[in-house]
Amino acid sequence: MKREPDRDVWPAAWRDARVAMSLGWDLAVPIFGGTLLGHFLDRWLRTGYVFTMGLLVMGIGTGFYNVARAIRRAIERDRQRAEQEDKENETETG
Repeated sequence: MKREPDRDVWPAAWRDARVAMSLGWDLAVPIFGGTLLGHFLDRWLRTGYVFTMGLLVMGIGTGFYNVARAIRRAIERDRQRAEQEDKENETETG
């Protein structure tokens, strides 16, 4: 049985849009959170900008790691989806 193309496109489009929106949060929250925590630690311990800069760098690294991990998951999901579609096409034609 053939699927209706319009019905298959919309759920995937919304899922991809949700993933794209969450990438901003995956990047921004560790950077902002690390900087904020570092600032409070520096004020509390009177250490200048040591913790602010350290946690900022750690937040940047964590944010980009989160984005890279999300991209890898999306690539793997697309690969699995393509393999499934290939199998379905083989069974329809074969």
